[in-house]
Amino acid sequence: MTTPEENTWIHQVQRQRQSPVREQGDGASTMPQRTSLAAGEPGPSNNESSQGKPFTVHAEVDLVQLVLTVASFLTRTWRLGWPRAVVFDELHFSKFSSLYLKNTFFFDVHPPLGKLLLALAGHYAGFEGTINVERIGQEFPATVPVEMMRAFPAILGSLVVPLVYQICVESGMSRHSAALAGTLVLLDNALLVQSRFMLMEGILIFFSLLAVLAFLKFRNTSREFSVRWWFWLCLCGFSATSSLSVKYIGGFTLLLLVVLAARDFWKLLDDRSKSEFTLVKHMIGRMVAMVMLPVLTYLALFYVHLSILWKAGPHDNIMTSAFQASLEGGLATLTKGQPVEVAFGSQITLRHTENVGLGAGVASPGAGGHPCWLHSHAHMYPVRYPDQRGSSHQQQVTCYVFKDINNWWIVKHPSRQSLMVDDPPTVVKHGDIVQLVHGITSRTLNSHDVAAPLTPNNQEVSCYVNYNVSMPAQDLWRVDIVNRESDDETWQTIKSQVRLVHVNTSAALKTTGRQLPEWGFHQIEVSADRLVKQRATVWNVEEHRYTSVHKEGQEVDLQQAELIPLQPTHLSFWAKLYELQVKMLISNQDAKLEHKYSSGPWDWPFSKRNIAYWMSPTDNSQIHLLGNLSVWVTSAVAVVCYIALIVFYLLRRQRAVFDIPEDQWQHVWFLGELFVGGYLLHYIPFFLCERTLFLHHYLPSVPFKILALTALGDHLYTVAPRNSVLYLIIKFGSVVLVSAALHNFLSLSVFTFASHVPTQQQIQDLMWLRTWDFLHH
Repeated sequence: MTTPEENTWIHQVQRQRQSPVREQGDGASTMPQRTSLAAGEPGPSNNESSQGKPFTVHAEVDLVQLVLTVASFLTRTWRLGWPRAVVFDELHFSKFSSLYLKNTFFFDVHPPLGKLLLALAGHYAGFEGTINVERIGQEFPATVPVEMMRAFPAILGSLVVPLVYQICVESGMSRHSAALAGTLVLLDNALLVQSRFMLMEGILIFFSLLAVLAFLKFRNTSREFSVRWWFWLCLCGFSATSSLSVKYIGGFTLLLLVVLAARDFWKLLDDRSKSEFTLVKHMIGRMVAMVMLPVLTYLALFYVHLSILWKAGPHDNIMTSAFQASLEGGLATLTKGQPVEVAFGSQITLRHTENVGLGAGVASPGAGGHPCWLHSHAHMYPVRYPDQRGSSHQQQVTCYVFKDINNWWIVKHPSRQSLMVDDPPTVVKHGDIVQLVHGITSRTLNSHDVAAPLTPNNQEVSCYVNYNVSMPAQDLWRVDIVNRESDDETWQTIKSQVRLVHVNTSAALKTTGRQLPEWGFHQIEVSADRLVKQRATVWNVEEHRYTSVHKEGQEVDLQQAELIPLQPTHLSFWAKLYELQVKMLISNQDAKLEHKYSSGPWDWPFSKRNIAYWMSPTDNSQIHLLGNLSVWVTSAVAVVCYIALIVFYLLRRQRAVFDIPEDQWQHVWFLGELFVGGYLLHYIPFFLCERTLFLHHYLPSVPFKILALTALGDHLYTVAPRNSVLYLIIKFGSVVLVSAALHNFLSLSVFTFASHVPTQQQIQDLMWLRTWDFLHH
């Protein structure tokens, strides 16, 4: 029973729900707004109706959203510990988590947030980082809390369903459309599988959609600069940055929302009711939340990442000598106690600062490859190459990817015969001329106007062999310290990055990244290039020693020299961050290689290819990543139809035919920017990628195309005349779509949960597309 006063308030709320009044937000929002109370919000103040009930709270519960959320959690967490074996890229991410827990440095091309969260979940469950898995399908050791580490991405993946529902509601769509979108996301097999394991896409999609929801909440907030306004704006920037910090593809969410926020501000400039001071505050607010906050968040995550990883690890050789020496163990142990300053008479190894990747007989520069050191050995270049070009037939000089005694060189003063260090040492400075004598063969490094073996446009580099032929000296090199702070800076171990410029020809010593044939023992070609200022010409001294000094004609042990401290050398956070970012961006770890389950962007919208994630070693139980065909095909078509609808309206408006009111047109345009734009931003860039691609790269765009589908259906349902053919198609088409999606979901669940063992006939029956590839024993 309700009182007359309560009935009056209920009628007022019902009239508000039927009212066409739209809330304008901060001056940029033009979408239809909800006026019903959100769950947990108190009703309006009414002294008479609340008399005697001081603790009464009026709230409404969205049962549809509640059911979808519960169903999402059940499907994402059911049998989470099965299989207790490595599933696809869990091979990598479980290892990364263990290295975090052991403070051991590793290199990955993706930002650290997702891996940090997995490590945090493992730490919470008592995992100490002990793991030894080498292949997909291998059982995890008993010490690995598999369920707990999978639970974190599963929980975030479960929240994607209510997020999609709320995005629909906040964007002005009906609850029926929101329910449809949430149901389609719930029933998508690919999104479900990717959320159930130690993988990144579920985490990425959660933060991406949270950023979109926060942006819509911000636009729909009527009180400018209120706590609610600031909260949603900052949450938008933080969530979008978190998406980027899981994988760089998430950066397109940040880009999309920054562009939309800037566009909204541009529209505010035309609002004459806003003072100049208010407009400045709007600009500063957006700059703080969408630019400064993301930058600080990104830097903070890498600060945590680098602070945790302070021990030397398996990926050290990817980084420069200075970076390696800053880690405890590894190179820091090898180089401790070395002299800091390079002097005439120093014995050194020269490491190239850019790594090389080896494969199929071809080498290529890149961060994900191998380090290499300047090397020579007692073998000559061939007299003639296969193309009949002649060589100098002098001693070969190469870049070798292993530490070797032939990597050692002596820095010699050109006007002295001594190969020992003076007392006190005569240090080498920027601009000094030196000779480099190979330690084992005692021949000097030189270059001349002879074409290099594999790169004829460069000069050959060799070790000079005296054939009793009168030749001018061609073994002088000028030391050019690239990262110097002044022109009188000394050449320092590890720290100094140098170019060795040939005095006679002004060509710089470099690696070409090409692998020599059998006569060169498949080592890396070294040449001299007249184009001096390039990354391939930069070297640094890694190992260094003063073995003896020359004093009064005798060799004695060195007594005075500044030595590298016994502790790891210090490298600032900014220096580490810069190097790591460059390596991550240029790494060729994911270079284009053949793979059975690789696919291209043309295959993704209609789920033409699948990926085998896991198969039981004893039976036909298996897990595959593949999309729900009904959902993926329909939503892909809907994206094209949405674009066509926009073009149709634009052409009609050019002819002064306005089919829908202006506010409704602005609403359709905005949702097109947000959903279709979001889909294309996360999808189109992959057409430009020259790397091996898989279906899981497409997943961040899938929620956007589902949202575009429901936005299209919601608009057509709104404008279609009642009882028209279009109205009936949309009304009953949604029922058919959900039924088909449910049928596909249940049929393919055998490859989603591996809940039972399919027969070979059942596997064949589920081969709906010829391009699908399932397994069987």
